[in-house]
Amino acid sequence: MPGAGCPSIAPVRQSVTIAVTIAVALTLPSALGAQSVPQPPAPPGGTTTTPVTSTPVTVAVTPVMGPSRLSAEQIASWFSKQGITPLISIPIPDLARLFVDEGNAQGVRGDIAFAQSVLETGWFRYLGSMVKPGDNNFAGLGACDSCARGNIYATPEEGVRAQIQHLWAYADPGADPARTARPLADTRFAYVRPYGKAPTWEAMGNGNWATGGGYTGKILGVYASMLRHNGLQPTTVTVPDVASGAPSGPLGALVTPSGAVRLGDLRAIGDGTIKSATTAFGTGSARPAHGTCHITWAALGAVMAFQPPGGSGTCGDDARLRAAVLTGPQWLTAKGLKPGDPVAKVRRLYGRQAARGPTGVLVQARSGARLSVRLGEGVVKALVVAVPHRG
Repeated sequence: MPGAGCPSIAPVRQSVTIAVTIAVALTLPSALGAQSVPQPPAPPGGTTTTPVTSTPVTVAVTPVMGPSRLSAEQIASWFSKQGITPLISIPIPDLARLFVDEGNAQGVRGDIAFAQSVLETGWFRYLGSMVKPGDNNFAGLGACDSCARGNIYATPEEGVRAQIQHLWAYADPGADPARTARPLADTRFAYVRPYGKAPTWEAMGNGNWATGGGYTGKILGVYASMLRHNGLQPTTVTVPDVASGAPSGPLGALVTPSGAVRLGDLRAIGDGTIKSATTAFGTGSARPAHGTCHITWAALGAVMAFQPPGGSGTCGDDARLRAAVLTGPQWLTAKGLKPGDPVAKVRRLYGRQAARGPTGVLVQARSGARLSVRLGEGVVKALVVAVPHRG
């Protein structure tokens, strides 16, 4: 490790390698789901939650985890009233029973997962989708703009189980592919990192499960219709808003050729500690990981890795920022590039070299600070910032 003062070129390169490695370890959210599937007119109903403010600050949310409110019979009764003929091989009453049963076994709300499948499959008709009715894939798992085909499951039961297990990975920080309630069917389980990053349906979309910003509202709109058909009203739970201190509006993700790094109001070099980051972004969700502390600000679409003095891995106030993966659309580079923008915009702003592979460098400082972009499915998946170590 370099000592105080100006480090030599070799330690700088070593430091950059460490920072980039940390950035790679901050796994991106999967952008799954058949977003291009044409949808028939949505059933009546709207989103089920409205943020509320009180003292202390709280927010109304719809948890992914929990028992199903609706029975399989209630779900099937609602679907039969929609006048839509699905193209899948399994009857809707039997499919609904799988969702409720698999969901309750894993502790995931199977009735809302069914509503998600209505959206993902275009009412189980798959019109225009790379996923086919015989694939037993009810959630667009593995489907993307650059993929040849989505996942194929041997049976409807396996397809539903994979979807439920994938939701569990998103919702539960304690999720583990080695301890699923039933045999592991979700081959994409490990792609979700960190586990538990989207515990509520309000956290879905914008890079979590799907890229679309209106993803949550559409699912909860379908679910609200299911409830009302059965004489029930949407309900939410009220929890502390851990992101209540987070800033609103655009946030800069800036690295200059001279080596300055700034994320929003956080000066990453010189003042990039956990304490300063909490002041800038509000309280995030922290967990030790491989000698670093990873903090997630779900509302901002940001995961940052901090290195404590001595590499202890503890999440103390004095741990310093080493890397950040930014997936929220509010993060902007100096030239106006943000997550969700098309690859063509990367080429236009930063040149073709920056968009030739899945990862491209936008700004590289001699000090080792780096701003990169991760690409997939024809869009910017994330901005990645690597911060050199200052000994």
